[in-house]
Amino acid sequence: MTFANNTNRSENGDNFVVKNVEQFTSTVLPQYFKHSNFSSFPRQLNLYDFCKLKAEPILTADFGAHIASYIQFYHKKFQRNKPELLGHIKRATKSDAQAKDDVDGLRNEIGQLKDSIFTMREQFDLKLAIIAFEFNQKIATLSAEYDRLTTSMQCPV
Repeated sequence: MTFANNTNRSENGDNFVVKNVEQFTSTVLPQYFKHSNFSSFPRQLNLYDFCKLKAEPILTADFGAHIASYIQFYHKKFQRNKPELLGHIKRATKSDAQAKDDVDGLRNEIGQLKDSIFTMREQFDLKLAIIAFEFNQKIATLSAEYDRLTTSMQCPV
């Protein structure tokens, strides 16, 4: 089965269909790619903003089993009889400025998180000191009460 026999455009021409994944993997992928792994193919298409469409019939009787196994890929610039749009399909990349902005944003966020951690640590230490102080006061109060009770039990009235 060749590329033409295994793939075609959808009826409305806005996506292409892989009819038989196994045959596509064994015959087409090795001709055009360094691999024969179908799961890598959609990942590569994703880099060019293609998305995989699901075949979701309204009724199960709407599709036969062979059609339900078709896999469709869509890109808004991949249109039948509009070759002028193909030049607009480009690999998605971030500009250097965008990458620098991302790094600066992440550095800023890390700084804010460090400040939050420092503040929470201070609050934790303060609360822990208050709890320890109150605990020691209660121990002292209970110890004094214990001493008073033991003394009163030893002295006959």
